[in-house]
Amino acid sequence: MTPLATPERTYRADIDGMRALAILSVVLYHGGFPRLTGGFTGVDIFFVISGYLIGGHIYAELRAGTFSYASFYRRRAKRILPAFFAVLVFVLLAAITLLSPIQAAQVGREACAAVLSDSNILYWATTNYFTGRSDHDLLLMTWSLGVEEQFYAVIPVLMLLLARARHSLMLPAIGAACVLSFALAWIALGSHPMMVFYMLPARAWELGIGVALAVFELNRKRLALPAGLTHAAGAAGLLLMLAPMLALTAETSFPGPAALPSVLGAAMVIAVPGSFVNTRLLSLAPLTFIGRISYSWYLWHWPLLALVHIIYGGSPPAAALLCAVAASFAAAAISCFAVEQPLRKSDSAPAPLLMRYAVLAAAMLLAGAALWLSHGIPQRLPELAAIESPAQALEADPCLAGMSREQPDLTSRCYDAAAPTIVALWGDSHAAALAPALRTAAAAQGYGFSEMAKASCPPLRGATHAIPRLPLLAAGCQGFNGVVARQIESDSRIRVVILSAGWATPLYRTWQDGWLTADPSRALAMPAVEANRQLFVASLNATIEFLQAAGKQVVVIADVPSFTVDPLWRIDTQQIPARRFLAAWLRIPDGADPGVAAPDAAPEIVLSNSLLHQAVAGFTGVALIDPAAALCESPTQCAYREGDYLFYIDSNHLSADGARQALREFSLPSTNAAPAR
Repeated sequence: MTPLATPERTYRADIDGMRALAILSVVLYHGGFPRLTGGFTGVDIFFVISGYLIGGHIYAELRAGTFSYASFYRRRAKRILPAFFAVLVFVLLAAITLLSPIQAAQVGREACAAVLSDSNILYWATTNYFTGRSDHDLLLMTWSLGVEEQFYAVIPVLMLLLARARHSLMLPAIGAACVLSFALAWIALGSHPMMVFYMLPARAWELGIGVALAVFELNRKRLALPAGLTHAAGAAGLLLMLAPMLALTAETSFPGPAALPSVLGAAMVIAVPGSFVNTRLLSLAPLTFIGRISYSWYLWHWPLLALVHIIYGGSPPAAALLCAVAASFAAAAISCFAVEQPLRKSDSAPAPLLMRYAVLAAAMLLAGAALWLSHGIPQRLPELAAIESPAQALEADPCLAGMSREQPDLTSRCYDAAAPTIVALWGDSHAAALAPALRTAAAAQGYGFSEMAKASCPPLRGATHAIPRLPLLAAGCQGFNGVVARQIESDSRIRVVILSAGWATPLYRTWQDGWLTADPSRALAMPAVEANRQLFVASLNATIEFLQAAGKQVVVIADVPSFTVDPLWRIDTQQIPARRFLAAWLRIPDGADPGVAAPDAAPEIVLSNSLLHQAVAGFTGVALIDPAAALCESPTQCAYREGDYLFYIDSNHLSADGARQALREFSLPSTNAAPAR
């Protein structure tokens, strides 16, 4: 490419105004502002702006023959790292002060990923059934930084290769890459939504559109539109940016096609700097000020809001969220003007400056790794560490199939193939939580034991569990249950089958909990309440009929009591001094830890218990076991711990100690009582 003079790119106040709209939408959405249900689309606007400014800068230098990787990453380091390091130090200190060992270790792991710019990969790879609430992840906001930094590790190389190959290929190649990325996002959204949300290949088109616009302008200058069309384009672009913020919700399949209005709207506004929207609205001083601190505000707002959620446990009051938003704004302003801007003005040569930042990054990486690998420094809180350590056992259970596994583990660790008679446990994660106690009971009574469980997969024939947020679950659950049913039917040594599940979950009929469906291909069609109830009864009846026809004795275990308050949050609040002080000072309700709490009495739970009794009553020889009797001293008081023995690992899953407590009076049918086929 023939070197050309680098085009001057003057400061555009309207782009800072766009940043202001984007950050306001994100912060207010995370802060619980009720009208802004699609405020998360602000991140997509940021991606377009970033692609336009940074991609344009790369292309301008390539045209002028002045591009240097060292200079490019020097600019990136000065722009991103100062505020990022400041927030990371705060988060690590907050983790040590306010979080339990397990929680702090997770923050350490996330800090390592953030320093290495692969937070998005970590969150995608570790999202599973047992993943905690996302609003408790102090560094979740760094996923988008991971996407950007991965993009800017790749795009300079590709643009340089294209520039050296053939100048005219640049824009078509970027356009083709955007089309492919968008197609991937659209196609994969229905089956792999977390991959589409977090990973660069499905997000690259959003940044790429900004790059394409910058290349187009630098090659051909801007289109000279009539004034009327310019103003109309600006207004239309603004409307396209704002509408999704009000129209979309957390349940929208996103990004994919739903991100198009935000992305195209941002590109349209950038393309018409002379419109009324750009010159008069987006260039207003308050908006440009917010735009200048938007990066720092993005970094600060999430950890502060997450800490509020952690301290309050459930849904924080609006006033607490508002205070966190205000505090994050103040921290952002201080961070921007006292940290970001002074260090951005550094005129150090690329090599020494990058070396200094590399040393700081290494120090941050070591600090995060120390917190992670030390398991959250349990010496800080030895009693709490001992109490919460069993909470990780269920997630590590090899016999509990995750979302991606459709086969039970039939190896000796989960299936006692040597025993002459076997008790088989069939169910979901609630069943797996009971497995330690059932395995002990089986051994004591001369049975072998088989655990065949899959998360979120109740043991039903003729129906499967569909959850919109987990699109592959319905078919996977159906396949898993089919394999289990055939295994139980074919193994004559299995004399007793125990059915256990979180029975109420598919009765909620929500985006989070899902419903039942007889046809996985229509899993996302929500059934009517009565149809869902009837399918529940029919499929449970079909399961029991199948098992009895196969000569098995059936035991159904009702679900354990669940709580609206997470017992571990109560324990953490009382065991961590700083949390205990804040709970008292803020007068947070439910912050005490008496060891008992009122069980959740949601209508769906009451209904599930009624349906279980209804189904079992229609069969002879089927036992229905209710573990609530051993955990609850009254209908309004159920134990979640006794002394240092933790009965629950969260609001609805038992620990091994809890399983032993819940089934302490349970005995299996005698071997001779099990009917032969």
